[in-house]
Amino acid sequence: MKKKLYLVLTAIVFLPSCRQEQQKNVSCVIPEQFITKRDRALNVDSVAVWHGNQGQHWLIATAKSTHSLPVYDASTGELIKIIGEPGFEGGQFQRPNGIAIEDDILFIVERDNKRLQILDLPDGKPLGYINDVMQRPYGLAVVKVEPNKKYMVYITDNHGPVDVFHPKKIHQYEVNIADGKADMQLVRTFGDDEGPGALWKLESIAVDPAHNRLFIADEHEQQKNVKIYTLDGKFSGKTIGDGLIEYEPEGIALYETSPEQGYVIVTDQDREGNQFYIFDRSSLMPIKPFKGKIVRNTDGIAITNRAFGPFTSGAFYAVHDDGNICAYDWRLLATLCGLQEKRALD
Repeated sequence: MKKKLYLVLTAIVFLPSCRQEQQKNVSCVIPEQFITKRDRALNVDSVAVWHGNQGQHWLIATAKSTHSLPVYDASTGELIKIIGEPGFEGGQFQRPNGIAIEDDILFIVERDNKRLQILDLPDGKPLGYINDVMQRPYGLAVVKVEPNKKYMVYITDNHGPVDVFHPKKIHQYEVNIADGKADMQLVRTFGDDEGPGALWKLESIAVDPAHNRLFIADEHEQQKNVKIYTLDGKFSGKTIGDGLIEYEPEGIALYETSPEQGYVIVTDQDREGNQFYIFDRSSLMPIKPFKGKIVRNTDGIAITNRAFGPFTSGAFYAVHDDGNICAYDWRLLATLCGLQEKRALD
């Protein structure tokens, strides 16, 4: 389908055009709020947002080539510090990929160390790591299951050849944090070997515990969709993105407007046609694609619905072509694409 190109002059000029084209599935174009300083040598993959209880608002990225975690101010994009260095001990990394944050706990998957590592925020103190059954881990998602720092962690393992079908798997770990240490135990490994729920080529994963859903991006050229499993490892029979995603499904993130409502955002990664698809969180129906003015070749994305800095309803972040991160005001995104926003006061 031929797409129209819109020049974004102001939100007032752009808004009517975007809404008129909504039924035609033409992407909204959203201007960036800021872009972090570019450094292609970092080979940035994934991002996560942390709001500290001392007023910190951090955007933490995984840098695969420098084996470290750059930390940016989530309000401005300024570099705050670098966590970690190359190595094999606690607090060191070998090609960190997936990243997630719950409470003040930072979870990182390292592909080349074949492990899950856990750090404490804000100081980055290592709490422990485990490298038992993982072969080529990549993405992760975390659910808090009890108030006393107990978590479930889901990790994609993209082991085996990618040119032929070889079933890929998800590892589920139970993590308990106590006395400055993380105890990690494998709960199960799962993933269908055949049928519509078979997992072919995996990277990103996201979780929605309110709807008992794991969103698993399958990048294989014969799939190009997001398969939905339950939290206990069973294929739900549902997928999203079929027939919409043209290139590769990559980053997945949720924006909550209420405990059960909101949106699921899925990246369609490409160097030229890069865009993001919006799905209704409850019904899973596609709503609207959007693009950034600059961002392309996006791997990881992250969303927060917290009000902070210039973001009165939260922010959306997307990795830009391996070298930096673009930030978007959710309130502007919601206005231009006809979405709801959570007007948080925290």
